Amino acid sequence: MYIKRAFLERNAFATLFGEALILLAGTMLLTASAKVQVPYYPVPMTTQTLVVVALGLFLGPVRGSGVVIAYILQGLAGFPVFAGTPPTPSGLAYVAGPTGGYLAGFAISAYVAGWLARRGYAKSIFGAVTIAIAASVMIYVPGLAWLGVFTGYGEGLLSTGLYPFLLGDLLKSTIAGLLYIAGSVILPRFGHVSGKETSKK
Repeated sequence: MYIKRAFLERNAFATLFGEALILLAGTMLLTASAKVQVPYYPVPMTTQTLVVVALGLFLGPVRGSGVVIAYILQGLAGFPVFAGTPPTPSGLAYVAGPTGGYLAGFAISAYVAGWLARRGYAKSIFGAVTIAIAASVMIYVPGLAWLGVFTGYGEGLLSTGLYPFLLGDLLKSTIAGLLYIAGSVILPRFGHVSGKETSKK
């Protein structure tokens, strides 16, 4: 009984340690992708879309969106993880600013990408890229809805928060989908870090 309990405790510790490493690595990757940017106001162009979608594809809906939420919480706590920080300070003012809706969209996007991938729709290049594009679109739903509070809900909103990013996000989504397929081919279990599928089609 003691040996069994010790084994279970070690296994639980190893699982928690692994989850912590995934969370840490994911948030670090998101932070790095936020710093690779083309300055543009009020929404900077970054490589975060690629990382967000890839996190969902590789980690699944719960872990993928969980990493994004942890990243946002780090920014809320004042850590300089967001695009443009520093010199712009992180914190509640940043999250409630013009880009706040896109940050919320990141979590939705990662969840959607992971949810669709876990149901087997990302087994081909076409499927993976299509899922990545669909997940990227989800970023714009809350992103534009919140940005409109600052810019108004007219043509200016689309010119500011949509049109400049479409081509880049299409490219980044394609790369994310291809990376997922490549990872699944090289290491078949790499694309299933989140474990077994919990539902059937």
